[in-house]
Amino acid sequence: MKRNLKKGKIAAWLTALMLVCPLTACGKDDQSQAAGNSAQSSVSEDNSALDESSQDSSDSGFSEDAGDSSSKVSGEKSDSSSKSDDSSKEGGAYDSKPAEEKNSSGGNNGSSSGNNASGGNSGSSSGNNASGGNNGSSGNSKTSSGSTQQPSGGTQIDPNEDSELDPADEEKPTKYIYLNGTSARFDGDGISINGSKIIISKGGDYEISGTLDNGQIYIETEKKKVRLHLNNCSITNKAGAAIRCQQAKKVTIYSVAGTKNYISDGGTHDDDNGAIFSEDTVVFKGEGEINITGVYAHGVQSDDDIFVKGGTLNITAAKSCLHSNDGIEIWDGTLYCDGGTNGIKTDGYITITGGNSTFIGGVREEKGSIYCEGSFTVTGGTFVAIGNSCAAPDASTTTANLIGVVFSNSQSPNTQVNITSGGNSIVSVTSKNNFRTVYYAGANLLKNAAYQVTAGGKDCGSFTAGNTVTVYTVP
Repeated sequence: MKRNLKKGKIAAWLTALMLVCPLTACGKDDQSQAAGNSAQSSVSEDNSALDESSQDSSDSGFSEDAGDSSSKVSGEKSDSSSKSDDSSKEGGAYDSKPAEEKNSSGGNNGSSSGNNASGGNSGSSSGNNASGGNNGSSGNSKTSSGSTQQPSGGTQIDPNEDSELDPADEEKPTKYIYLNGTSARFDGDGISINGSKIIISKGGDYEISGTLDNGQIYIETEKKKVRLHLNNCSITNKAGAAIRCQQAKKVTIYSVAGTKNYISDGGTHDDDNGAIFSEDTVVFKGEGEINITGVYAHGVQSDDDIFVKGGTLNITAAKSCLHSNDGIEIWDGTLYCDGGTNGIKTDGYITITGGNSTFIGGVREEKGSIYCEGSFTVTGGTFVAIGNSCAAPDASTTTANLIGVVFSNSQSPNTQVNITSGGNSIVSVTSKNNFRTVYYAGANLLKNAAYQVTAGGKDCGSFTAGNTVTVYTVP
């Protein structure tokens, strides 16, 4: 009986145990399923976030590796992104401040120091995020800290892009062209050679050295900016322009410090009538010397603007030394122009804000040292212009002191003109050609000062400077 009761209890216990175990297992399965769903949801959300971040980075022109970033700020757009994009737009043509110092989105977008998670050079807040990308410390566009700056609107960032007016220090060359008589060799992409014609087809920085006896540097890109670093090179073309830019957003010709470079054309070439010819803007910069000879026509011909921002330029030409369709700006450097017709000529405007320049006009009566159909403004620098005529600077926009002397009769070649004040020499100038006008601007001029003029040792009278622009006609 007891044994039967004991067996009954054991059976009841086993039955209860069998009922409890499935329920417990079921509960665990439910919890495991819930945890699995939660984990799957979390992974899905993380993958979605990564995909979205990767898509944003890809659309913005950054590396696809940016999608693997663990940074929490990746994908966020800073309010200042669009503001900095606006601030990097090119300034107006008459802006005399160094607007080119304004930086633009050249791949290094501004932010505080630190390493961003993406492989691209996007701006980020300070600190180290998980990757090896370089954050733009002292960046080109100001951003607020704590947010990653992404280009707005999915704009592709071009590493060769910069503002219309380049930063003072140029990028270092990454591509090299070695000239050797009638041939050349090169190192870098975007360069090809067809006989003695060296073709540049991509934007970037190219160093050119050596001698090309009869050939051409030919530039044709998809509107990219090209910078030529001249390092003791001599380029001669006996049947056309020595440097021809058929298409580029802008071409900068930079003379390397301590070097002397020579550019010369030849033959008959009306379609590119300059030793240097460009369909687009030409900028001269550097710390070396460039000697340009325009044998057929102009020294430098641009169908757009010409900027002189540094270096030493010595130009002689059968026609105009600088000839521009749109405008000429002289900011810095030493410029010597000896033209067969005009010293410099433009169908647009001229602005002189700095530098030390000499303009000599040719022998033809109707030609002059400076020819300008538009506005002529002088706000700084030193220059002397001598020729049969000279465009008069606009008194309403000119802030530098300037004087002009106009002779009633043509002066013979090599006649020395001296302008003095209080016994002190202000300027002394002559020309190898006949001339009628002399203009001078410099820091040693003063308003309300008296000036005396002599030509060939002959007293030509005196005058008192009044406003910023004073023109004296010799009796």
